Parts: sequence; structure tokens; C-alpha cells
Amino acid sequence: WDERYTYDPEPFDWFQRYSTCGAFRDAVRECVKKSDQVLLVGAGTSRLAEEMYADGFSNLFNLDISRVACKLLDERYERAGGLPIDNRVGDAQALSFNDGSFDAIIDKGTLDALLCADPAAGHAMLAEISRVLRSSGGCFVHVTDCPPDKRLPLLQNARLRWKLHRHVALPRPLLVHHLPVAKAAAGDGDGADAASHHMYVLKRTAALH
Repeated sequence: WDERYTYDPEPFDWFQRYSTCGAFRDAVRECVKKSDQVLLVGAGTSRLAEEMYADGFSNLFNLDISRVACKLLDERYERAGGLPIDNRVGDAQALSFNDGSFDAIIDKGTLDALLCADPAAGHAMLAEISRVLRSSGGCFVHVTDCPPDKRLPLLQNARLRWKLHRHVALPRPLLVHHLPVAKAAAGDGDGADAASHHMYVLKRTAALH
């Protein structure tokens, strides 16, 4: 990933942009309060954090395994006047945050990338997201090109301690890169949806312990 971002340092958003996809934006606004602690996992060079900041969200944390990507974000935010967004180098499979640190976590494409490399890595990422998500009322928003019959068996695991709140099929933008979908061994099937992206909103409730 360092090589990828060194070769192409321009901002890039997997699947959908917050500023241009109303359904994605509305789902975030519904389940995330403006003052919530929000982790954007596998941020890369996405514009998601600054677009959410412009929309009034004030406690945003970007995390990516690439030091190059985090440095590019630091430089971009500095040029924008010093945006107060925390960029951290880290591994989604072994998060350094304490249990229950975040009210909301957003992923666009990171889970897909890990599942393609190693199904166990995807499971480890979901376990870590569940661990650092607030135990009551926490929200996980996941955007992918994997349809429900292939992705929900992975997400709806009782050990993750959340329930599906909403699924929305999002029309693909005219020009978009997508990641190959992990094989059936990961519980996801063997193909992406050619027509749509998919957003899954999973929420904790007080009854889930």
C-alpha cells in the first residue's frame, strides 16, 4: 500500500463518496451524532473525513496501515488550514484502541481487501471493530460491492454483538474501482454485484452484551 500511494498520491475514495452519495450520507447522519467519536478504518487517501468534518462531525480518526497514506492526509489537512482530524498508522486486525473507544466505525473496502488476501484477516478485523465499538448504541457502517446473500453470513455473527439495522443497495458511480470479492471460504461467495454497491448498517443495542 505504501507503494500504491507513493505512485498515486491523489485523493481516492473506494465505492462511494460522502459528498455525492445521498443514501450513504443520510445513513451516517442517522446513526452518528455530530459529537460522536468516529473511526474511519482503512482510510487511505479518502476524502471521507474532511467531508464529514465539513458536515459538522468533530471527533474523527483516520486509521490506515500505510504510513505514506497517513502522511498524505496530514499534508492535505495542513494545506486546508489545519483540520483537527487525527491520522494514525495502524492495523485493522490489531487496533491499538481500548475497548468501547468509538461510537461509530465506518469501512469502505478495507474488509473486502483483507478477505481477498486471507479470510482469517477479515474475521480478525471484524472482531477488533466489535471490540472497540461502544457496547450500547454503537454503529458500524460497511460499504462494499458484496451483496447480502454473500456478505450477511459474515456480518451476522452473534459473537460480534450487533444486529443489522439497514441494508441499502447503492447505484454504482459511472467511474469507480472495485475490489475482487473473497471466495466462498470467507463466507462471502465468489462474485461482486455488477450493478450496485451495498451499505450495511449494524447497530448495538442495550440488550446485546
